[in-house]
Amino acid sequence: MTKRQRVEMTIRRQETDRVPLYDLVRCDAAFEYFGGGRIPPLSKETAITQKVEKLVGRAISSFCDMTRSVGFGPFIEEEWVDEYGDTWHASPKEKTIWISKRKVRNESDAVELIHLLIANQRTARKELILNPEPFRQRYISEFLEIQSRIGDTVNLYAQHGTGLDDIRYRLGFELFCYVEHDRPDIISEYLEETTNLHVAICHAVADISLSPAVLTYGDIACKGRLLHSPEFLRREFFPRLKRINDAWHEHGFACLFHSDGYLMDVMDDLISAGIDGLNPIETIAGMDLREIKKKYGEKIFLAGGIDMSQLLSLGTPEEVKNVCRQAIRDAYPGYFLGSTTELDNSTKLENIIAMHEVALQGIR
Repeated sequence: MTKRQRVEMTIRRQETDRVPLYDLVRCDAAFEYFGGGRIPPLSKETAITQKVEKLVGRAISSFCDMTRSVGFGPFIEEEWVDEYGDTWHASPKEKTIWISKRKVRNESDAVELIHLLIANQRTARKELILNPEPFRQRYISEFLEIQSRIGDTVNLYAQHGTGLDDIRYRLGFELFCYVEHDRPDIISEYLEETTNLHVAICHAVADISLSPAVLTYGDIACKGRLLHSPEFLRREFFPRLKRINDAWHEHGFACLFHSDGYLMDVMDDLISAGIDGLNPIETIAGMDLREIKKKYGEKIFLAGGIDMSQLLSLGTPEEVKNVCRQAIRDAYPGYFLGSTTELDNSTKLENIIAMHEVALQGIR
């Protein structure tokens, strides 16, 4: 069975030769072990970045049946200021970038920034609709270049959200809450423009021959509860999520929805919004694979459920194997074994290997 066959059958909640692995790999030790090489001293020199990206590609090809966001992460520790005046920090160890200093200080600054973001999104969408072919060619070319590095591992074709994560992070959560309370109209307008842009991108680039699925997302929850009221989500988030899912469904794609946290209070809303799968099923936040499978397993596939914050980072290989085997018993078929979001440098290599070994053992 090929990886794509295994992935497509799992999406359809059918039995496969073994449970597939879906994960976001960001662990240096895993890159070296599964990639069969050593990470050289890091720099942004082309020879170094190409060598590392090839190693990363081999590792993902060896480990994953399906993945997203292929890459090593930042190559050097650095900071820069973007076009909006925010200072960003990049970390090779943390494998991510973040805003270390925001330009906006108050609601007035925030509203001015949001107006600018809305204008830029509107312009980008109009240009895309008027002349989609250059964007499409560039998008597919970049996708195929990544695919050439990861072999037959399925790469999710796109990652689209409503803009909620972006504007919340750009402003900071506290300032976002003030603006949403005092100027809900401008937050709604921003979310609308982001959704419009992502729907336009979908129709411009969709090609089901390249991948069977996309990621749609919105981190709307934390441990034990939602980050926003159900009323806000039903007004501003779920209808737009549905529009994005519907757009991809038009082209035959399955939509794997990603949100950390405890989602049970709005699972019916997510189902109504057209999600086809759920990730990462954050067990430490109160999510339960067995419960979700029992309630929603006839409607969606599941991906994740193996805790990376404590189990994969602090547990033993035998503990990991036991949890993985139980997860398969609870959620298969229609289940991708994987971590609760990503395998970063906090996770132990021996535990990553243990999870991989369970997946390769087949269904028991």
